[in-house]
Amino acid sequence: MGRRVFISVGDVSAANYVFNIFREGFEEHQLIGITNEKLESIGIRSAGRISDISVVGFSEVFPKLVSIWRTYIRATKALSWCSVLIACDAPGFNLRLIRTARRLGVKKVIYFISPQVWAWKPGRAEVIARYVDDLVVILPFEVEIYRRFENLRVHYVGHPLVDMVKPSLSEEEFRERVAQEGELLNLMPGSRWSEVKRHTPYLRRTLEKILSEYRATAVVPTFPEFRDYVEREMRGLPVRVITSSEMSVPQYNAMFYSTLSLIASGTSSLEAALAGNPHLVFYRVGFLTHLIGRALVRVSHISLPNILLKEDLVPELVNRSPEELAKAALKLLRDGSALSAQRKAFGRIREALGGEGVTERLRKLFLELLS
Repeated sequence: MGRRVFISVGDVSAANYVFNIFREGFEEHQLIGITNEKLESIGIRSAGRISDISVVGFSEVFPKLVSIWRTYIRATKALSWCSVLIACDAPGFNLRLIRTARRLGVKKVIYFISPQVWAWKPGRAEVIARYVDDLVVILPFEVEIYRRFENLRVHYVGHPLVDMVKPSLSEEEFRERVAQEGELLNLMPGSRWSEVKRHTPYLRRTLEKILSEYRATAVVPTFPEFRDYVEREMRGLPVRVITSSEMSVPQYNAMFYSTLSLIASGTSSLEAALAGNPHLVFYRVGFLTHLIGRALVRVSHISLPNILLKEDLVPELVNRSPEELAKAALKLLRDGSALSAQRKAFGRIREALGGEGVTERLRKLFLELLS
């Protein structure tokens, strides 16, 4: 007999995982949740939008407090008639929601994608252990973190990106589409509008510095709704903005066929590693977020490839100037051995994350958990 399931998704990356896992096999269940158009296309009814709760950093929470609260109220109303909650990442929102689920009498609480308790706020592990029945993690070392909680069932079958990171075009087809010749740089300002606004002018200044010393062209994969803004910001430079309206998975094509990527810290760094794409990671945040983050973060790296490999392999530049980012990029571009070292090390990551077939294993796991 089917269940009424609430799926709470807080960002685009988690939405992509949920889309691939739940697109088939769950027809007997009634699915509702916090969604985007992609999730709604596979039959998940919407009780709120991901864009209304997605934030990065402390300073971005305040402008969205009203939309976050409204979404939370709608979510709790929908949750009251569900028997299962699947909370996906987004701990700022979902850790509150799992408490509410227990108060409402939801029979089973599943948490998919653990908060990064190994990086900061380790107390969140205790919250999950108290309110969650089954935790599905996507990084191998997270299993050990939760082993001390006897009442919490922890599952690991691999990382869904292993199956997802593939190009949709051959290199010849991609080059023909983007009409760019020679060495290609891939610029990735981020997936959220706040990141795109903050990082695109920064990447423009960085690219100007690089091109003053190195012959190359560039692509910027982004969402269709950000295209006009990015094109305006990059006007006058040899840059082609690409979106899903002209090719599927433009970001993966760009990773597979570029010499080097400059990537805003986040999931994209791991995607680049799985594509075997040499890259460096940057990020710019407000002064308050940076100050608090430095005081609270418990790890020495911000990129998952470095964390997984326990190496200083991928350069990381946080709140650094365009000149410093350009200098780091030029150093990599001029050092073939450094590029080769990254590619070789990235091969180890794919096996560490479970190998092929992760999506199907996750689908089977969720079907079992809902049975």
